[in-house]
Amino acid sequence: MFLSVLEQLLSVAAPLAVVTGVIVALLQLRNQNRLRQFDAVMRLFGGFGQEAFLRHYRRVTTWPYETYEAFKKDSTEDDYLSLMIVSVFYENMGLLYKRGFAPLDLLDDLNSAPIVTSWQKVKPIWEGLRAEYRQPQWAEYHQMLSESMIDRLARLDKQHR
Repeated sequence: MFLSVLEQLLSVAAPLAVVTGVIVALLQLRNQNRLRQFDAVMRLFGGFGQEAFLRHYRRVTTWPYETYEAFKKDSTEDDYLSLMIVSVFYENMGLLYKRGFAPLDLLDDLNSAPIVTSWQKVKPIWEGLRAEYRQPQWAEYHQMLSESMIDRLARLDKQHR
């Protein structure tokens, strides 16, 4: 009798154990995916604190070029290099955001002011380069990220008033 009851109990418990195991595995997979996304963002962001990047970032955010014409006329090879290094960094960050690997609130916490500031400085240059070389997609994710961040900051500002 006892064995019969135990056998029936185990026959019910076995499928429940399998279902529970599958649910736990799915939850762990979901969490693992979030961790990988966070890791990708943090790896990219790690470059922001490097001295070499900070030199290029400072150069870009303090240069005197307010138009593409001024940049084209007076810029040096080092200015072009700084433009590319800073833009590629934020282009990659924007791509991670666009593809859903980097939530905007995380990017805001990490780097909101530099995202917006850098785009404000390079925008006229990229607009000129896009027009001259007929490449409208150049720096598009940097632009998209900056515009999304500006919208987010405006919404947050309205909520806090």
